Amino acid sequence: MATDPAAIGQQFYAELRRYYSGEEIVELGSFIGFNLGFHTFFGTLKFYPMFAPDGRLVNQQESARIYGDAPASLVGAGRR
Repeated sequence: MATDPAAIGQQFYAELRRYYSGEEIVELGSFIGFNLGFHTFFGTLKFYPMFAPDGRLVNQQESARIYGDAPASLVGAGRR
């Protein structure tokens, strides 16, 4: 959705409408958009994830050891 908005078309929304009302789809989209922006912004501040891959809550130093030199951002995911 964030990296290829053109991939989201009428079929995607038709499937969502099977389970959600129009208002719920807007709310879900707003939540997703907020979170994508939030995490992208935090990436610019070099904040690391608060959770290890196994779900443990970790501090920034431990997270840096786990995730490497820089936290993965939406655009940089998979590249280090």
